[in-house]
Amino acid sequence: MASVDHGSSHPHNLGVARVQSHTLCGIEVHCIQQDALPGRAWHQLSNHHPMLAIVVNETGGLCEARPSLHSGANRSNVRRHRRNGHTSLIPAGLPIWCYSDQIARVDAVRLILDVNRVFEVMGGEFQVARLTEPRLTFFDENLQVLARLLALNQDDMPSFHLFGDSVVAAIIARLSYLSATNQPVISRRLGLTKRQLTQVTEFMHDNLSLCIRLSELASLTGLSASQFGRAFKVSTGMTPHKWHLAIRIEYAKRMLTDREKRLVDIALEAGFSEQSHFSVKCVGGARRSVLYPQSPGMPGRNGSSLRNRRAMRSLPGIRWGRRP
Repeated sequence: MASVDHGSSHPHNLGVARVQSHTLCGIEVHCIQQDALPGRAWHQLSNHHPMLAIVVNETGGLCEARPSLHSGANRSNVRRHRRNGHTSLIPAGLPIWCYSDQIARVDAVRLILDVNRVFEVMGGEFQVARLTEPRLTFFDENLQVLARLLALNQDDMPSFHLFGDSVVAAIIARLSYLSATNQPVISRRLGLTKRQLTQVTEFMHDNLSLCIRLSELASLTGLSASQFGRAFKVSTGMTPHKWHLAIRIEYAKRMLTDREKRLVDIALEAGFSEQSHFSVKCVGGARRSVLYPQSPGMPGRNGSSLRNRRAMRSLPGIRWGRRP
């Protein structure tokens, strides 16, 4: 059992919980694998901050969020879609019961939504009042895909914070969109200026071996993390994490021509925490990233690799022949 406070208490008929916790974009993120014993099981969720609880997998049955233990939630919408997983937005201080019957295991991702951090991520463009309104057991495909990316890659998160930051920023942006159903949505469709893009790409080149955070890149442009992530992708066609990973791989491949360098030294210079990560990406022509397992409903990425490399060569700030 993990000792961190991930919002769960008053357990009944539950087995072992495996929890990995991260701080991404300043937001506490808990990736949880909860086993349940045969029969009915439940526990209470509550936190002094609002909480976004995303169930990404239900093995052996279905679970649901209830305002009280003995009241059934309306799950007809989820059943009609026949999807695996659901989301609940839980206001600060409001106890919610997670109930299941004959379920074997639940995989979930919980975000503790510190309002100040949420505001920073969104650049002030967030309706905080919506966080005081509970919304239980609803289904959103985008939140499911993003949460599964966190759950699938949680072991690699300490080495790839830029990836985790980007996913959490996208989750917060999606939540903001869902919360603004009756309000005009302001969306930044413009990319970065040439100067902003040069500053950011130069910074990435100069810090290949370091673990870059999304907030660092955003601060170079004067944008929020969410605004920066969208603008960067408009300008480059790639997420900041994927762009940074690509130039690290290109640098490492150039260094492989130096027979005096050890593989482990090249891996560390290129920012890979372990030689195994580096070997999968660079040795033997392996192209598929261990950080992007194919999720149901997600488009393939291999077909765009050549197009992305050609696009990157035309961007300002790209120094293909220089060491950092």
